[in-house]
Amino acid sequence: MKKLLFSLMLAGISAVNFNAQSRTWDFNDKTAFPTTTAAMTEETVINGLTFVPGGGSSFGIFNSQGANFNTNYPTDPSYIPTQRCAIGGASYNPSSTNPVDDTTKSPLPTQRYMSFPVNGNSTIKVWSRGGGADRIVLITDGVTVLGSTKHAGSDQVTDAKITTATYTGSGATIYIANAINANSIFKIEVISTVTMAANDVKSGVKANAYSSGNKVFLKDLDSKNTQIEVYSANGILVKSLKASADTSFEINSKGVYFVKLRSEAGEKSVKVLLR
Repeated sequence: MKKLLFSLMLAGISAVNFNAQSRTWDFNDKTAFPTTTAAMTEETVINGLTFVPGGGSSFGIFNSQGANFNTNYPTDPSYIPTQRCAIGGASYNPSSTNPVDDTTKSPLPTQRYMSFPVNGNSTIKVWSRGGGADRIVLITDGVTVLGSTKHAGSDQVTDAKITTATYTGSGATIYIANAINANSIFKIEVISTVTMAANDVKSGVKANAYSSGNKVFLKDLDSKNTQIEVYSANGILVKSLKASADTSFEINSKGVYFVKLRSEAGEKSVKVLLR
């Protein structure tokens, strides 16, 4: 009976579309981001968010700092964090060449930044404070500055800002960076507006995915640059990678997942069950 019910559940999932939903990194969450005193010295990934250090300053320290976003943003949910992620300096060297003050410069950061993948059209929000004058937070896809905010003070209320940006495209890496000086980041949210369908196969795509235990196997990749994205049943992006040959990887949580394969040959979404 349990096996029959589970089969019916899978059939129901495969018959409908689902929307990729929001993903949030809240540095006020000390379970996911415990308090630290030492700066990051090497590239680190936490819950799908990549931290890239550089510049020799206090990047990636999670420590106490207050902010009150309620006064400036009363329509947003109540948010008064007490812990930040310290950026510790500019993401461009020298900072005078940053792409906000000089639009001829490349928006791709070179040091002290955070990044994450998006699979298509998305809205990105960043909660931040500068703690001093002329401190600029920006959101970029590495090609275009999608949004930026200039901090001009140190007050916990008036200097607490939310930067909102929209990405439109088939997929990219999104970077959270400092155009100039140090900033504090409290929270990052990405909301994907992409609709996917299980077993949505475009003619010509030979690549396939299957599972065994907690492993996902990819075979017959027909492109040297295949983008692979794995989504949970409720549309949360849990893994993103590129591959040019048959490969495999593990996902430690049991359940139904959707593997999206995208190359110049087209797109294909495959449902897998991890036990």
